[in-house]
Parts: sequence; C-alpha cells; structure tokens
Amino acid sequence: MVVIESINHIGLTVSSIEKSIQFFKDLFDFEVVDKYSTSQQTFLKMGEMMLCLYECEGFRNTDSSRAAVSFYIDEEDFEDALDELDELGMEIVYGPENLRGGKSVIFVDPDDNRIELSYPKL
Repeated sequence: MVVIESINHIGLTVSSIEKSIQFFKDLFDFEVVDKYSTSQQTFLKMGEMMLCLYECEGFRNTDSSRAAVSFYIDEEDFEDALDELDELGMEIVYGPENLRGGKSVIFVDPDDNRIELSYPKL
C-alpha cells in the first residue's frame, strides 16, 4: 500500500492561462505562486489549497463530464456566495440544492470546468 499524506494540488486543463488566472484571482483570491512560460503551466494558491492550471489551446470541457473541483464554504457565507455568482453572471449547472445536510451549487469556469461550493465539509 502507498501511504499518502494529503492532496498536493489539483490540476485543471484550461484554454487560456491568463483568462483562468484572472477568474480564480477575482472570484476566490488565489495568487500565482509559480508560472512556467515553456510548459504553459501555472500554480495558484489560496490558503492551503493549490491549483495547477495546464493550458491546452482550444480546450473545452464536455457536457458529459461530471468531474468537479469542490470547495467547502461556511454555511453563513453560502447565500452571499450565491449572490456574488449571480452578480458575476456565472452559469449555474446544478443547484443550489439541499445535499448531505447542507447545500451545494455547481457552476462553470470559462472552459466549462465544474466548480462546486458546498457545506458541510465531508
């Protein structure tokens, strides 16, 4: 058995590094910690969370994909987050729905990658 300690980072394929950096900075306050010009790869960090964006020209996630990045959000902040998503014109693809004794909403980034905000934390 391989013993793992935690998730190091989550990778997302995107069509434009710059557009996706701006998306994650504006919406969640991620900051760029490493950017590789030769490999079209960028690492973003917010708190203990690390995302790696991989640029692939022309990429678009498919409707049949159910993969999602899920972020825990405090129950007290959930309605405010919904208001912000609405103000920014984010496309909601699921929810908000009651789920696991809490709530969940799924929206998409500029490349149709699914992003979930939910509580409680599993």
